[in-house]
Amino acid sequence: MDKEKFGSFIAVLRKESGLTQKELAQKINLTDKAISKWERGLSFPDISMLEPLAETLQVSVLELIKGERLTPESMITNDEAKDLLESSLLLSDEEIERNRLKSRRVIIFFIMLLMLLVSIGLNVYNYLII
Repeated sequence: MDKEKFGSFIAVLRKESGLTQKELAQKINLTDKAISKWERGLSFPDISMLEPLAETLQVSVLELIKGERLTPESMITNDEAKDLLESSLLLSDEEIERNRLKSRRVIIFFIMLLMLLVSIGLNVYNYLII
């Protein structure tokens, strides 16, 4: 699945519905920043958000995943639907892993910063005592 195609499709549907990013975000209980990231192709929504998003934008989940409106002529087979679903799950897993790694880096940074501050504090304390 293509994040950029998905994002531009979301933007088109949102504008067709006459919604701002903030209004769409409020309807599905997210932030307008999340909607903006989707529309710019920077991230993909969690799989649990696809159904509420599809309902709000009045399209099927399959159309969202494919990034285009489906006409009777363009209906996809079960195998194609399965492939699309698997690719969306893979993207969701990748997004979760990126967030997990980012969180670990932030935690490690703050632990090292704390250790540095404690070390400096102990050195200052020892200097003042001597």
